[in-house]
Amino acid sequence: MKNMKNKLLILMSFLLCIGLFFQVNAYAAFSLSVTPYEGGSDLRFGKIDPSFGQVNKELSVRITTDIGKQYRLVQNVLDPLSTTEGNTLPRNSFLVYGIRGTNRGGTLNITQEIPVNLSRQIIYTSTQNGAEDSFTLVYSLMLPADVAPGSYRGRISFSLETVDASQSPVIVILNIFAEVEVQSAIQINTAAGSKNIILKATNQNPDTATVVFNIIGGLGRQFRINQVVMEQPVSSDNQQLDWSVINFSGQGAQKGMVVNQPVDLSDRQQIIYTSSPRGDPDSFTVTYNLGDLSKQKSGTYRTKIKYILESGDAAQNRLIDTLWLELDNPRVFELLVTPQLGGSIQFKDLKPLAPPKTQEVIFEIKTNLGKQYQVTQYTSSPLTNKEGKKLPPENFTIKETGLDINGKGFTGNLKFSQKTQVREGQVILFVSDKLGSPSKFSAIYELSLPRDIYPGDYTTNFSYTVNEI
Repeated sequence: MKNMKNKLLILMSFLLCIGLFFQVNAYAAFSLSVTPYEGGSDLRFGKIDPSFGQVNKELSVRITTDIGKQYRLVQNVLDPLSTTEGNTLPRNSFLVYGIRGTNRGGTLNITQEIPVNLSRQIIYTSTQNGAEDSFTLVYSLMLPADVAPGSYRGRISFSLETVDASQSPVIVILNIFAEVEVQSAIQINTAAGSKNIILKATNQNPDTATVVFNIIGGLGRQFRINQVVMEQPVSSDNQQLDWSVINFSGQGAQKGMVVNQPVDLSDRQQIIYTSSPRGDPDSFTVTYNLGDLSKQKSGTYRTKIKYILESGDAAQNRLIDTLWLELDNPRVFELLVTPQLGGSIQFKDLKPLAPPKTQEVIFEIKTNLGKQYQVTQYTSSPLTNKEGKKLPPENFTIKETGLDINGKGFTGNLKFSQKTQVREGQVILFVSDKLGSPSKFSAIYELSLPRDIYPGDYTTNFSYTVNEI
């Protein structure tokens, strides 16, 4: 019986000690709660792009304690925000600060916005007596223009620890997510801000048109920009423009490589730009130039140019934009006469038995009508001096010679390839080929002087015209 009482006493003492232990620890609180303002257990920035500017997310921090010891809250980055492809946000893109006044006591150590460092950052330090507290932290993302798109993930740990390290720290881990999108990453416009590349042939310098390419966000991988001409430029009357009439070249790329030598338009896909290996932001221009239009008929020629983004993943290749290409080749049909005779041919200071006198006249016909034409001459009278004396018509002759144009030879038919008497009235000097090609020729007018010539100056009125046949 006595042994039974002793065992019962020992058991009651043991239970009393256990009760006292749990009673004491039931009131020994030291805990941390970290909750996003929008709910859940993760800090989610959602879908964002550089055009959003700074995106803020609030985090509520609550510390419960009754241990009576000063403590602090320390932040550590376990995993920086990065994608599975290895792209990481720059240090100054991820920021944090504490909202002043949201804490009841203690000291918020980051009331000014600072980058979230990889090293330990003391966020908060309690009062000396370790009073419990709560406050609000604001985390911000400010994406640079050259950010690579993708799903960014990271982790931050919050460590609640006593200053004297007498208490085991309480650690809470927060997951962070951001889906970075780069909207309208490549912008293409002409220098005038339109979607129409317009070239116009003139008699002055060849026309050009410039297209501006702005890559405003990094694509995170190497890519190319190709151009595809939808069809050979064609006019309203179904005349096709030769590919060689328009060429293009680029300049100004800083990160990638743009075609920098003139290249003719083609019916094949053409590479105009290759990015850096990371697909960094860049800008450059492509200038379209007019070449030789001498063989092209007049008219307005149109086509479309598609600009294609090509990356390593064929599934991600896409159309960036489409621009119209328009070439206005105005109607040209003119006769140039050199020297300009002012409507007459004149031989001065003629004397009997003097050597023959000659004058050369050069005719150049510029045309792009594609129609056959002829050049005619009108002579009003024989060569006559101011006293009205006339020279015999058989002494005044013409002979024509074909001339080369820009290394392309002579085309057309001359009517006076042999020396022939100049007749009064209208005569045909030249007939073009059936294609109405531009041409150039000379006419040498020769006057042989008779024995009985009356000395002086002799003149006749000449006019020249060019007409379609």
